[in-house]
Formats: sequence, C-alpha cells, structure tokens
Amino acid sequence: MKKSELYFYELLRDFLHKYLIIQRKFTEATVKNYTDSLDQYRQYLRSQKEIPFDKVGFYCFTKEMVYDFCIWLRDSESKSINTINLRLSAIKSFLRYCSEEDATLSELYLKVKLIRRFKGKTDPKLEYLRPEQLESIFSWPDTATRNGRRNQYLMIHAYETGGRIEELVNMRLEDIIRNGASVQIRLHGKGNKTRYNPLPTEVLPHLDAYLNEFHPGRNNQDYLFYTIHNGQHTKMAPRTVNSFLASYAKELHKVDPSFPEGLHCHVFRHSIGMAMFKAGIPLPYIKDFLGHSSIDSTSIYAHADNETMAAALRSVDQEALPVKGSDGNVVSYPEKKWKGKEEYLLHFCGLD
Repeated sequence: MKKSELYFYELLRDFLHKYLIIQRKFTEATVKNYTDSLDQYRQYLRSQKEIPFDKVGFYCFTKEMVYDFCIWLRDSESKSINTINLRLSAIKSFLRYCSEEDATLSELYLKVKLIRRFKGKTDPKLEYLRPEQLESIFSWPDTATRNGRRNQYLMIHAYETGGRIEELVNMRLEDIIRNGASVQIRLHGKGNKTRYNPLPTEVLPHLDAYLNEFHPGRNNQDYLFYTIHNGQHTKMAPRTVNSFLASYAKELHKVDPSFPEGLHCHVFRHSIGMAMFKAGIPLPYIKDFLGHSSIDSTSIYAHADNETMAAALRSVDQEALPVKGSDGNVVSYPEKKWKGKEEYLLHFCGLD
C-alpha cells in the first residue's frame, strides 16, 4: 500500500491512540465510546455501502454519507437519539482532528459539522398512521407525474411489506417471487437474515402497474426502486425517500393538522405492525413478519396505547390503497487484491 493510501488510516490511528489518550487525556471508557462509534460507521460502510475497510478513505465521510448513517441508525437499527448523537459527535471530532492536522480536509469537516444533532424524546411514543391517514398519504402524490406514481407505489410497498428503509432500497426485481397467483417479497434484513413476506392480492395490480412502467425490460438484477443519474439507474438513497415523505407530510399537515409532520419511512413499518396487532394477529407472527430478533421489540405494539388494546380484534384495513382502473394503471467496490489487508488495517487503526 502506498504511503498516500495509508494516510487516512494513520490519522485514524493517531486520533484514537495518541490524540484522545495523550493530548486529551480521556478515560478508557470515553476512548472506547469513540472507538465503538467509528467502528460502527466502518461496519455500516461495509454492510450498507459495500465498502470494505481497506477501501475506506475520506471520500466516505461526506455530509451526505454521514447523514445517511445517522438515518440508518434511527430507522433500521432503532437506535436512541442519544446513541445517534454520540456516533455523530465522534465522527465530527475525528474530522475536526484531521482538519487540524491537514488544512485540505477543513472543507470536509465544516460540511459534516453542519449536520444538526437529532432531537426527540428518549422514549418516544410509537409513531404509526391510522387507516384514514394512510389513505390520505397514499393518495397525496401527483400521479400525473412519473415520480408521483413511483413514490405512491413505494409507500404502498413499504407499508405492505413492513420493510426497513435499507431493505427497501436494496431490494431487486429477483426479490419478487411469484407462485401462481400469489407473490412473496424477499427481504434481506439485519444480520444477513432473509425473510419472505406475502404481498396481499389487493396490492398486485399496483405492483404490476409499477413494474410495467418502471421495469419494462424486467432485469432481475435491477433495483426495484431507483433514481436516474447520467442516464443510468442507480439505487435510491434513503435520504431521497425520507425527503419526499417529509415534503408530502408537511403539505398534508397544512390541509389536515391532525396528520403528523415528521413522517419518515419507518412509520409505515410501525403502521403495518400496529394494524396486524389490532387485527388480533399473534405477536410471534408479527415478530417474524417484521424481522425482529427478539419478541421484546415486537411487544411495543401491545403497550402502545389504550386504543390499541380496545380495538385489538379489528381487521387490517385494506381500503387505504388507491383505486386502479380496469387497465391496471394507477388512478388515485472491487474485490480485495491483497488477502489480509483489511485485517491488517483494522489492527493498525485499533479497530480489531
């Protein structure tokens, strides 16, 4: 490895083992918090961005990538606000140190510094949408536009599959499995665990209409949801999804003040979980459907509020789906070249 390529790793090592310990004289516990935070970012880059540690560099620390990491912690990992802010603070501190060592990195640090601390209650109330609110948000996109039709189906798909945002944007056409008239969706969840969730019959016309318009060629390796850059289909970023959801919610809130402004993709996951619980579906089944590792995570639906307990036997409302016409249209990084290089770099930086 060339000296220039090792520069990032040298700064990371010096930050963790010289700056924090010798200059700042932080306690062992505090240094461990910094190390854990940066190591979790490393794991995120590998699992979600497919960037192994021996390919990591300062290009991985853009404002957009760090923000996506924070959103992933919140929406896919269900981390607390305190944990998210701790991870963000550690990354900012590392980049500040790097900018002090190398002025050419100042712009990178200043941009990441603009990411605001996340706000929220330590133990927030479970956020979910009621059936009438789902109906409102599903019908809100302008389906006269291509993006409006795409966004509408993405919301329907997010709700009906109960997928985490990373599971949704990583989904490919090959993950749609047909067996006669039924369809199952394959979701690649946390810990490399795979689960299969059935897609309700009522949703199939929406799925087929979406595929006919956005995937006429039916390349199984294509991402189900994508954006177009320079004429190429690229995987949709989580921030793109949450951006249009927040925009829709803000507009809808002006018309209906009871509609929550802070809408993000994970709310659809909570909404289907709550709808299943209200329909009397057993918690172990909901656990498997949502891909929870522990029944403790699923039990939140049983304790969400009194209204849930009172209406636990109501059926899951399927009427929130937009109407389809008779024609089916919507109307409403390279492989490692050096075996062991990543392990060496992890040890070099003190992240092993």
